[in-house]
Amino acid sequence: MAIKCGEIMDANPPVLRPEDTVLCAVELLLERRQLTVPVVDASRRYIGMFAKSGLFGLMLPKVVAIEEDLPSAARISDLAFLAEDFRVLRDRFAELGNRRVGELIDASVPTVTPDTLVAEAVLLLFRAVNFLPVVEPGTGRLAGVLSTWDVLARLRGTV
Repeated sequence: MAIKCGEIMDANPPVLRPEDTVLCAVELLLERRQLTVPVVDASRRYIGMFAKSGLFGLMLPKVVAIEEDLPSAARISDLAFLAEDFRVLRDRFAELGNRRVGELIDASVPTVTPDTLVAEAVLLLFRAVNFLPVVEPGTGRLAGVLSTWDVLARLRGTV
């Protein structure tokens, strides 16, 4: 039986707008216990994802940001050598609170359509992300979000 993403996606996910503040986005992440939220324009066209990983990346020292381009052996394994503590992270977080979500959009997250087979989406979920925006072909409007949890619940037979 071929199941399509549109059959098991969350058709009414929370969304953010580019003009929303980071603080507003964090409140939504905490309220919904999500790691990422789609960002849409006024016509509900999908723009990208606001993800905790981008936010955390801005709170860490700049040296961590450049390590993505380094071989794994050259990456920093711990930050104990820095004299930073939770207060420093909190201060950096506070500085980000009034920034706009549009500045932190991750447009590289792969998308699927409502007609994409779930098996194909599972491959994307396996490789990179926990949430896939489901975008209507042609219009680019967000139809929903397919999460790892949606797929697992369907596989278990609870959806």
